[in-house]
Amino acid sequence: MDDFRTWHWLETVIELGGLKPASERLHRTPSTISHAIKQLERRIGVTLVETRARRIQLTEAGSILLEHMRPLIRELEGVRGVIEQFRDTGASVMRLAVDQVFPHDRLIAAMETFSTEYPHTRIELFETVLGGGPAMFRDGEVGVYLGLEPVGDHTGVQVGRVRFVPCVGPNHPLAEMAAELPDDERLSEGQLRQHRQVVLRDSHPERSANAGWLGAAQRITVDHLHTAVELMRSGLGFGWLPEHEVRTETDLEVLPVDDGLCPEAALMLYRQRDLMASPAHQCMMESLVDSVSR
Repeated sequence: MDDFRTWHWLETVIELGGLKPASERLHRTPSTISHAIKQLERRIGVTLVETRARRIQLTEAGSILLEHMRPLIRELEGVRGVIEQFRDTGASVMRLAVDQVFPHDRLIAAMETFSTEYPHTRIELFETVLGGGPAMFRDGEVGVYLGLEPVGDHTGVQVGRVRFVPCVGPNHPLAEMAAELPDDERLSEGQLRQHRQVVLRDSHPERSANAGWLGAAQRITVDHLHTAVELMRSGLGFGWLPEHEVRTETDLEVLPVDDGLCPEAALMLYRQRDLMASPAHQCMMESLVDSVSR
C-alpha cells in the first residue's frame, strides 16, 4: 500500500510539474514526498526521476513504469472510495423486503436515487407477499420493510394506500357478463365465486393465507404478481390487482362490483431500530417516501 501511495505521489509531482504544487494537493511536505520517491527507487532498484533545469522529470524507465502503474493507481483510488463510504456509513449491503403490490416504477426510482448517493453499497431486494416481508424483518434478515402487513410492536411510516379491484381479460365470461349488465347493476360475490380465481401465495414460510382470496371453488395460486397478470390476461381466471397496476394493463378489464368487495390497505414503511442512526438506511427510507409523492 505504501508503494502504491508513492506511485500516486510521483504521478502528481509529474502532473503538476514539481514537489511544491504536489505537496499542496497531497497535503504532504515536499521533503516527505521526495524521501518517499527515493525510498521507492531503492526498493525497486530503478531510477525513476531526474532533475533537469531545476525541474523534476521522469527517466525513460520511470515513464514506462508509471504508464504501467496508472491503471493500478486508478483502481486503488476506486477501492479507497469504497472503503471511505463503508467507514462513513457502515452499510456495505442494503437488504430490503418490498411487497409486490408496491409500484415497480416507484421502487426503481427509489433504488436509482439511493444508488446515486451510495454507489458502492449492494442492494438485495426481496419481493414478498403478505406475511413474507414482516417475517424477514422480525428475523433481522432485512433492514427495511415496505408492505401492507403490520410488524408487531414496530412503528412504521405510512407512505400511501393501495386499493384492490377485480380484473379479467377481455375474453373471460365475467367480462361478457359485465358488458350485459345495466348501468345501475353490479356483479355479486356469488357470481365471482363461480369462476376460477388467480391468487398470490403468501411468501411467509409458515402461513397459507393467499392475497385476494375470495373463496372460489377453482383457483390458480402463483408466487408473483406478474404471473397473476399474465394468467388473467389469458382468460384463465379473474383476480384482485392493485388499482395502480391495472392502469398500465390495457388488456385487462375492471369488473363492476360493489365498493365493499374492493379491499383497501395502508402501505407501511419500517426500519430496524438499530439502524435508526444509519445514514444509508435513512437515505433508502427517504427515497422510498419521495418516490410515492412523485
